[in-house]
Amino acid sequence: MRSNKILITLLILFLAFNVSFSQSTSKKSSTKWKKHVALGIPTDSDSSDDFIIKRPQYVLSYNADKNVANWVSWNLNKSWYGKVKRWSGSFFKDPLLPKDVYKVKHSDYTNSGYDRGHMVRSEERTKTVTDNKSTFYLSNVLPQTADLNQRLWLDLEYYCQSLCVDSLKELYVMAGGVFHSGNRIESLVSIPDSCFKIIVVLNKGEGLSDVNANTEVIAVMMPNKDGIIDFDWKHYTTSIDRIEKSIGYDFLNMVDEDIQKMIELKVYKECNN
Repeated sequence: MRSNKILITLLILFLAFNVSFSQSTSKKSSTKWKKHVALGIPTDSDSSDDFIIKRPQYVLSYNADKNVANWVSWNLNKSWYGKVKRWSGSFFKDPLLPKDVYKVKHSDYTNSGYDRGHMVRSEERTKTVTDNKSTFYLSNVLPQTADLNQRLWLDLEYYCQSLCVDSLKELYVMAGGVFHSGNRIESLVSIPDSCFKIIVVLNKGEGLSDVNANTEVIAVMMPNKDGIIDFDWKHYTTSIDRIEKSIGYDFLNMVDEDIQKMIELKVYKECNN
């Protein structure tokens, strides 16, 4: 009888530990998204076109009228790079979008003349299969010309990779499109006239409290057109301030206001390396 009581007690303790561990792990997982917007969730004057999607791999604001993201925000350092191979299948509809929102599908881009341009690059999420597949949700994609997607945009992605892997930097990245023309793929998916990317460069392990007036920022606004393949991505450097004025969003809004004003006026120069 006593041995049975001991076994029951051990079983209760085992179950209690597993429940506690599961809850702790779940809570940790549910807050992973916060690092991707550690410098602030970009905001504009009209929140009605911002459906926020939070994932462990990135955070984005989805525009249900344009059927693309307003912006995607993510943290990037060496730990995000692994040995998982790039997902070889089709892109996915985003299951986190509301039921009444049109969910862009892989075939919407087929024969459109535009690439499915990742915002969070698939190679930037190669630690696990789940991480990599998350970059193939079409909410993380904008229509990009081949010259932009396969050359300039990619070259900047390579540069970000070198900062993380070779220089052990901690990056906070935001990217999206500038929409003025109203052009769409089959009246569905809005085509950006330009694509922007904002990169805040810190040292490994640093975050919001480490941003200061000397913090390096890289901001680009690249035209979404063919015929730019011979240009370097540095040809399209600009300031965060100019990007904000072009799209109406306020970035880095958790950064001290005085520091924010100073770094948002910076224009990246190669000699800053």
